[in-house]
Amino acid sequence: MSGFSIWMLEYAHCLTQPMGCIFYGQWNVGTRKFPYSYVYVEGDGHRILVDVGHDDESSNQVLSSRYDVIDWQAPDAVLAKVGVRPEDIDIVVLTHAHYDHAGAARRFPNATFYLQRTELEGSRWALANAHLFKSIIGAIDPGDIEMLTELEQEGRLVLLDGDLPDLVPGLSVRAAKDTHTPGSQYVVVTTGGQNWVVTGDNMYSYENAEGLDHDGTYVSIGFGGGSSWNNLTTIDEMLRAAGSTDRLVIAHEGETFVRHPSKEFPDHLSVAELVLADGVTSRI
Repeated sequence: MSGFSIWMLEYAHCLTQPMGCIFYGQWNVGTRKFPYSYVYVEGDGHRILVDVGHDDESSNQVLSSRYDVIDWQAPDAVLAKVGVRPEDIDIVVLTHAHYDHAGAARRFPNATFYLQRTELEGSRWALANAHLFKSIIGAIDPGDIEMLTELEQEGRLVLLDGDLPDLVPGLSVRAAKDTHTPGSQYVVVTTGGQNWVVTGDNMYSYENAEGLDHDGTYVSIGFGGGSSWNNLTTIDEMLRAAGSTDRLVIAHEGETFVRHPSKEFPDHLSVAELVLADGVTSRI
């Protein structure tokens, strides 16, 4: 096998996400369906996840109920759709520490995790100063921060201080500090001569890059605790790296399942098959 294969795996969704969360300035203009997904990357002898979703069998359930997230499925059920088990995953890149991206880390016993140092330290600091930051830390579960701290102490969480070129050959991590969160990051996967960019929550929709009227005007996300200026710059960086909006892998974008081959399963959750390495047959 040469190159990487990439799938986007929906594990839950919100049916009525406010548009003002997805796009800055779009207040009182309705809602849309909002998938909750993570991204599976396979190749070069590795089984990699970018983010792991939340765990509704933990304290994360408080937050998923608050945000009306339904139809949750555990990682073993979700990964089985592409023939993988949680214990097969050897690398996890966490784009940020919000509950819906990091909360299920406890379910991957053999993985090494990668997170920006400023993300973990910033999350700890914000929780310790909740009297100041309560309005922008609603997606942080204190239990997750404790869990990540334990993983760090066990040597299973690697804290990064900026970009990490070639975490494995062809897969790089790039920092996006002071954007959606203090220490967000995104992932660039090179396969078949093209780049695929897993954006994390610095994008919620293709329209953040394509424009609300598809006029190419970048639109910042509406839900974030950092700089919209930095968010817009990061959108530009990610689009330039990908070369096409179709190669931006956006975990909360339902249009992904339209633009790419996909399958909806009986649990009402979908899998998108974004690209297959040479010699890999379809799993949907």
